Amino acid sequence: MPGKISVSILIIKRAGLLAIFTAAITIALVVFIHLSFGQEKELKHLSGGDYLISRGIWLSAASLAFGLMAILTASGLGRKKSWSRVTTFLTAAILTLLIPLGTIFGLKLLFNFFSQEMKSWFNPQEGEFSEWTSAS
Repeated sequence: MPGKISVSILIIKRAGLLAIFTAAITIALVVFIHLSFGQEKELKHLSGGDYLISRGIWLSAASLAFGLMAILTASGLGRKKSWSRVTTFLTAAILTLLIPLGTIFGLKLLFNFFSQEMKSWFNPQEGEFSEWTSAS
């Protein structure tokens, strides 16, 4: 496996695991706030708990979806699945929005995505292609 491919897989796996961890922490925080304040709406409102409860579920769902997409992308990239090219680009684009570390890793993924190693990883080489077409 080429070096840029293995680095890309490593970045995508770590980003996916961090996103799943973020989703778990967010859900735990939402549950804790909901159980702690109970029916005290004014205290929940003053502390910002109502905002976190209303937005936290969506945030954790989006984070969980991104994490699962990233884990599946990393496995597909290692197995040369054609759909993993699209999801690698989507993962890199989403990571570039997550300032500061996500931007660095997202740009690294984008540079790897447009590299010659990535193109040759998915496209069959001339020898393999001619053997495949002559066999059929």
